[in-house]
Formats: sequence, structure tokens, C-alpha cells
Amino acid sequence: MRYKVLVVVALAIAAALYAGYWYSAAELVRRGLLDWSAARRSEGFTIGWDRTEVGGFPLALCVTLEKPIFGQSRIEPGYEARAPLLIGEARPWALGQWHIVAAQGATLAVQPGPERPAIDVAAASLDGTVIPGQDGDATMNAGADLTLAADRLAVSGQTSLAIAHAVASARIPGRAVASHLQTWLSASFALDGVALPVAVPPLGDTVERIATTLAIKGTIPPGARRQALAAWRDDGGTLELESFALAWGKLAVDAKGTVALDAALQPVGALTATIGGYGEIVDALVAAGNLKAGDAAMVKVALGLLAKPAERVERRRCMRLRVVLNFLEVVSHSDPPH
Repeated sequence: MRYKVLVVVALAIAAALYAGYWYSAAELVRRGLLDWSAARRSEGFTIGWDRTEVGGFPLALCVTLEKPIFGQSRIEPGYEARAPLLIGEARPWALGQWHIVAAQGATLAVQPGPERPAIDVAAASLDGTVIPGQDGDATMNAGADLTLAADRLAVSGQTSLAIAHAVASARIPGRAVASHLQTWLSASFALDGVALPVAVPPLGDTVERIATTLAIKGTIPPGARRQALAAWRDDGGTLELESFALAWGKLAVDAKGTVALDAALQPVGALTATIGGYGEIVDALVAAGNLKAGDAAMVKVALGLLAKPAERVERRRCMRLRVVLNFLEVVSHSDPPH
């Protein structure tokens, strides 16, 4: 009997200690949110919400923001993001790792630029994660890993697009890297089911997939954009396009390469691209009456000189291009792409 009493007392003490820890953590999160928002306002950002609530006891910490808004207009392009409801959830014992949901959707308004109209983006729902890096992990640069997925996006501006699903991820740097040979920021994104306003014969009106992965070598310093980019360029900074993939009807494109900035801050570099399905596209243009059969034969012969047969099972031919920005150089490779 005495043993049972001791167990009950121990459990009661443990529960009281945990409850005290949870409420302390909730207060820490609440104060951290207020301090973070105040710091962003001092930097010129617009940030606010109608109401905030911290709950989730005992196994979670949930922060609910009603009608949050975040934006800035100091640096072009200015933008403003809004959501009816934003919920962030973390475990009390892992406060740095957050799962963020905007189940009712969100909007992003980008201010117009000198040569483009305003852009409005609306998503039916958002789902994201934030995971901090570790100081001892040089590859993470003590920053954070961010992932954001969106469903049923509508984009309007100079033209209109509908995107079934989009996902983006980035490793945000926590500090500068030592040299231009090290990765400062890496990111990737993928768009699935991009519906175009009009069909593009013979490819159709839906781009099945666009995906890319890139890495910025060297630190882009804070400050005015042109001065920051110039400093990054002078330090040897480059943009590594680690992969790019496009699937649109019969067209399939894969590319990778390196891009830098010249003295006028214009992109220069070299990309290698593999293009498949061009034969089917030429045939479709002939069938639609957009290309004469004789011209199509000449096009196929010219492209065929650049191409090598891929796997026989596929019965397709692909060509590889080496693209130098501002110039185009075509190189034929003897090995078919895999």
C-alpha cells in the first residue's frame, strides 16, 4: 500500500512539474512571437494579426493567429501576405521544430514593377515545416530548413495560371560562409499541373511538371540589391542550377549548369540541356497544319544530326544542347541520356 502511495505521489509531482514546464514554454513562445514581430516592425516590415492564442496542453504547443498579415514595401518588389487563420504546432520538448498550416488558404499580393503589373497569388491551403539547423553542422550553416506546400493555386497578373500543387523548400543561412566555394543558400521547387490560359499546339494547355534545384555559392550580403549583388559577384559568387526538369505534353527537358553575373549585373554562364520528344512535336505540328511536310522533314534531319537514339524500348530520340547565355552553342553527344 505504501508503495502505491509513493507511486501516486511521484506521478503527481511529475505531472505538476510537466504542467509548470508546459506553461513556461507557452509563455516563452508567446513572448518570443511578440519580440519577433516587434523586431520585424523596427526593420520596416508590416506584421500583425487580429487575435492570438496559445494552447495544446499537454502534448503540443499550438499558436493560432487570426487574420495574420506580413509584408514590406521598402525593397522592390513590395508584397503583402494574408491568411484567414494560421496555426503553428510544436512539441513542448522540441520548440524549434514547427508545423504550420493555413487550412483556409492564403493570399500574396506583389506590388507592380516598372515593366510589369501587380501579381496576385491565392492558395486554397498551405502546409509547411520549419526545422532549425545546428551550430555544429557546417552544411546547415546554423540556419533553418523550410518547406512549404500549397494546393490549388491561382496566379493572376499579366496572364493567369492555375497550379494544382506546388512545393518549395529552402535551407536558409544563419550566417555568412567562408568563401564562394561554399553553399550559402540552397532551394528547390516543383509545380505540378500548371494550367495555361490558352493551349499551345501541340503541347497542350497543361504543363505536367516543372521542377528545379539550385544552390547559391558565396554569401549575398545585406543592403541595397544592386550593391549586394555586385559584392557577391566580385567575391566569385555563382548560382548552381543543379537540376531542372520540364514535362509538357510530348516535350521533356532536363538541364543543369552554372550562372554568374557580369559587370552590368546581367546573367552569364553555361547550361547543358537534354531535350526529348522533339520528333513527336514536329509530327503534331504537321498534323495540325502548322508546318509543311517538306519543312518538317528538313527539321527532323537537322535535329537528327544532333541527336542519338535513346533506349530502343522508348523509341525516342533526344538531343543535348550546350547553352551559353547570350549565345547558343549546340553540341552532339555520343551517349544517349539515361
